[in-house]
Order: sequence, then structure tokens, then C-alpha cells
Amino acid sequence: MRIIHAAEIGPSAKPSGRRRNRGTAFSQKPPSQAEESVRVDQPIHLHDKQIIVIIESEGAVFDIHRYWHETAYLPSFIGCFGGNVDPSLSGEVWRTVALKSSLRGEPPLVILLAALRVLNTLSPSMQRAVVIKTLEKYSLSESSTEDLLRLDEKHPVEMMVIDWLSMAEGLIQETGRVPHFSTAEEFLRSVSYIAPQSQVLVYSTLAESSAMRMWQSSGLGECFFRIAGKERGKPGEYLRAAMSAGFERSSIVAIGASAAMFRAAQLAGIRFFPIVPEQEEESWKILAEQWFPAYLRGEAWKIDMQAERFYEQMCHEFNVRETAEEIGRKFGLQQSKPKLV
Repeated sequence: MRIIHAAEIGPSAKPSGRRRNRGTAFSQKPPSQAEESVRVDQPIHLHDKQIIVIIESEGAVFDIHRYWHETAYLPSFIGCFGGNVDPSLSGEVWRTVALKSSLRGEPPLVILLAALRVLNTLSPSMQRAVVIKTLEKYSLSESSTEDLLRLDEKHPVEMMVIDWLSMAEGLIQETGRVPHFSTAEEFLRSVSYIAPQSQVLVYSTLAESSAMRMWQSSGLGECFFRIAGKERGKPGEYLRAAMSAGFERSSIVAIGASAAMFRAAQLAGIRFFPIVPEQEEESWKILAEQWFPAYLRGEAWKIDMQAERFYEQMCHEFNVRETAEEIGRKFGLQQSKPKLV
């Protein structure tokens, strides 16, 4: 079977019987003895239907959201925009917006804008209000960070944002390799045995080269057929590209941990399995032991995915005032009504 990469898919593209490698830098390896033994002596429970499994890299396989936000973006937010606010309050604002809302997995500038709005609702500041107004024009696209950095002349407020981003990226460089979930690795290494005709595609919000390095350095470089970075478009575009290659909706499964991937799967009309934040290991275990085998039998609807909290979080539209009130109650704050937000 030939899997078409999102960048290669055209209106007339059809799956063929020839397998391609993942790119010019990685040669196609000959089948291992284990793979050959599976082909020769496949037990009767193996599923022979062609299955496309599209997995979200960040948040679902790699614990990148919690790791990078806690160690880099959050402390940088406190240092650059906290002002005279209690650091624990500023930290709770960032943690709630970045990790506990439907904005989970969004680009850093989108999260920064939302966090500043919440913090300014709790503790009004003219300086933060100016930053908010400046950020609004950069928070609408994936390329917003690059647009900001490419400016020939930068306003002092824009320099504050760049300083925040530079500080966070410096801390990210110091943190080293991002950990991945062990049960995710177990599923990735077993999926070709459970469903021999399956192909695993990876979608990443990082640059493709960065995503490839992350998977390779974690020892997972042989666990997927193709990887697509942010150059290939947003999740919805990538899922639509897979369907335009001729694959049936019933043969595609998306696995993710963000609202963006969830919404993309819903709009595309394909199956979605959620990796629940703070329950990632358990989610992968349910997927491997119960849901995926049931899906192959056409009985996935019978399995309790234990994902009510995920759907509640991802379907709830982010609201600045509501989020500020929730955090304010935790800290026993009187809610103010700032005029500058």
C-alpha cells in the first residue's frame, strides 16, 4: 500500500500496492524477522482491513504541553507580565488557560493573549492592556510568531512579547528531550500486529524537521509511516487530504489531545479517540486493550472511553470573564471590572 503524504495528495491520487519510505533522509528497511513471522503465521484475530491511524504528536504521544508550559512559558509569563501580581496567581492563570481549557495545544501567542486578558480582568494594568491590543493583530495565524520576529521596526510593547518568547525558548532548549507516554509507545509498537494492514501517520504542530528529530531521539522513529509538520497545514486540512486520497471515513481513526484535532475529526466525519489530559497513560491503555480491538470488530460504540471530562473541556468555548471568576474564587479575590481590557 502506498500512503500519500498530505503535500503529495491530488484529486486523482489513489492508494496503490507499493510502499514508500518516509523521506529521502530515511531509507526503507527490509522486513524484520518478526514482521515476516507475522505474515507467515497470522492468528485468526488479526484484522486485514486497511486502516489509517492519524496520531497527534504533541499532547497525545509527547507530554509537551505540560512540560514546556510548566518549565518555560509559565515562568517567562510571570517574569515578563506578572508585574506586582502574586506569582502564584499569574502562574494559575497561565496553567488554567494553557492546560485546562479548550485553548490547550494552541500556538503560544494565542495562549499569551488569552492569559493576559484573564490576568488583566483579575488585576487591571495599563501596560498589560497595551500589550493585549498589540497582540490581537498577531494571534490569528500559525505564522504570527514569525511575522512578529520579522518586523523591521519593533514597538517597545512588541519587544516585550519578543523578550517573553525568547526567554521561553531559551528555557525550552535547557529542558532537553521531551518525555513520551510509555503506553503510547506500547500501542505504536503493537498496532501493526493487531491490524497488519494499518498505517500510522503522525501530525505535529512543530516544524517537520523538529518533529522528526523528537521522534527519532525518543527511539520512536520506526513507529510511523509518515510525519507531517505545521508546514502541511492545520489538522482539518491534513485529515481532508487523507480522505481525498481515496480512503473511506470508516477506515480512518484520529487520536488526539487537543480541541483542534477533535474539531477536525468531527468536521471530517471520522472516528476520534481522545487522549485525556492528566490521564494520558490510562487513555492509551483503554485504546490498546479495549477500544481499538472493538473498533476493528465494528463495536467501538460499546466501549466507555472515560472521556467525559475531555469532551466537556474541549467543547466549552473559552471565556475570559468566566475563567477569571473561577480563578478568583480559588484565590478569594473580589472581582473587579477593569475598563481597559
